[in-house]
Amino acid sequence: MEQPTDTLDPTTLARLVVDALERTAFVLADPCADTEHLPAADTFAQIDFHGPSDGNVELHASRAFARNLAASILGAEPNEITDGQSEEALRELANIVGGSVITALGGSDCRFSLGLPRLGRSTDSRNETTCVLDAEGERLEVHCHHARAA
Repeated sequence: MEQPTDTLDPTTLARLVVDALERTAFVLADPCADTEHLPAADTFAQIDFHGPSDGNVELHASRAFARNLAASILGAEPNEITDGQSEEALRELANIVGGSVITALGGSDCRFSLGLPRLGRSTDSRNETTCVLDAEGERLEVHCHHARAA
């Protein structure tokens, strides 16, 4: 039985995201320590969660990552993807990763609720776990902020 945890380390977070990308979009990604060669993040999505810990998951991605993600999900070429489709794909990935995070934090008896994914960045300063992935030459940063609920 999976046990709940109060912490989420960068390696676990990266594994959750890599698994989600492979499972849902057939996108390959690896944790990246040397991020200088990756394009800057300019597209942002986030999702809040509440339960024993409250927090959010934020995705910071290069626009090309979001476009490639949408193309993979939709079975289209990246040049056929609109900005709206790219943003929707990134919101959906935030939803999937958010679900994986609350399962990791809550164990098999998960007592969390997940909000709706939205575009943008938060100003959350709670406990942060971060990983940066190289997704076929494009940037995907994942930030998870959380703290025990009062």
